[in-house]
Amino acid sequence: MSSPKHPPILGHDIPKARLTLSGWAWAGLYLGLPVILLGNLIDFIFQWTLGWCIGIWCIV
Repeated sequence: MSSPKHPPILGHDIPKARLTLSGWAWAGLYLGLPVILLGNLIDFIFQWTLGWCIGIWCIV
């Protein structure tokens, strides 16, 4: 079955809702920043307590 065609609103064909570039940026920030911070915190704890360097900065 095909979805029904939406009628024009006041003569304008309005596209369906979509995620904009700004929305993708906010989603990346909202989801990515906590992961990065927690990963760095875990790396710091391992390095501080066990002496293992497992972060990306150890390669440099």
